[in-house]
Amino acid sequence: MKTLVKKAVFCSSLALAGFGLPFSAAAQAPAAQAAAPGSIFPAVVATIDGQPVPGRELEVLIRRELARIGSPDWKDLREDYRNQLTVAAITSVLNSRLLYQKAVGEGIGATDAEVQAEMDRIAKGYASDAEMNNDLARQMLDRDLLRENLRQTLTIAKYMEAAISKSVSITPEELAKYYTDHPSEFAHPDIIRTSQILIRGGATPEQDALARQRAEGLLARAKKGEDFARLAREHSADESAAKGGDLGYANKNVLDPKYADVAFALAIGECGLIETPSGYRVIKVTDKKPEGVATLEEATPQLTEMLRSQKEQAELTKLIQQLRENAKIEILLSGTSN
Repeated sequence: MKTLVKKAVFCSSLALAGFGLPFSAAAQAPAAQAAAPGSIFPAVVATIDGQPVPGRELEVLIRRELARIGSPDWKDLREDYRNQLTVAAITSVLNSRLLYQKAVGEGIGATDAEVQAEMDRIAKGYASDAEMNNDLARQMLDRDLLRENLRQTLTIAKYMEAAISKSVSITPEELAKYYTDHPSEFAHPDIIRTSQILIRGGATPEQDALARQRAEGLLARAKKGEDFARLAREHSADESAAKGGDLGYANKNVLDPKYADVAFALAIGECGLIETPSGYRVIKVTDKKPEGVATLEEATPQLTEMLRSQKEQAELTKLIQQLRENAKIEILLSGTSN
């Protein structure tokens, strides 16, 4: 079966409802909103119902994106790419704020315990507090800002669950129709199902050695028969931790080559360790399927997830459009329009 569209976490992909804000990222804001030294954007880049939207929020998103390509200087990027990044960032920030305001207005919010649990999950991925603090600083964050961001993200997720997810359902008839209408999507090469535990690599050789030691310890525990899903939930820094580390099925072509080489060499039930740019991954192979065509029964879990995601995304787009129409949004970057 071809890898079906994975369900996106709403609160981490809010730019999906991006309504195209046309402006020049190189434009300057009024002098009263001058940027801090070294900043890309002015102190305030927009207002929502009179409430300021700090330029820093855009910069955090953009610098995080640029870090994936080696953190080039903003001024060295093509103007069209700067525009693209800025549109995506400001759209994401505005949509997030609108959803958060809506959630709070309806009495929905993340509890302190929920925020702390997420903080603890993130911290598990680092060898030390110092390593985590350094990584946050590179992202223009500290623990207080991270906590604030997590509270907003979890609150939005709760609201989305109540406002959209609970009202969306997929019928057996819808599944059967899609399966019948798209037969080629269910033909697959050799595929494999794996679970993983991600331990982030360290920023220094010493910290990295500790991270590897920790991963090797977890590998040994898994090989001795400890429940892999429980180990993943307790130790993995990856989002898949909530699902016991399960990554679902994938073919060799969509996996990282190093990951694929190790995974496909293991037998079902065996575990291995892989070093990747993002850290050390303890993996377990839970199933393998030879080339063939998935039956409707086999395809149902992923197909249900894909169709549900499509419906939820359509509802989210409509909701954000309504929120934007009912809010007074002013973009304070010249050349833009709301």
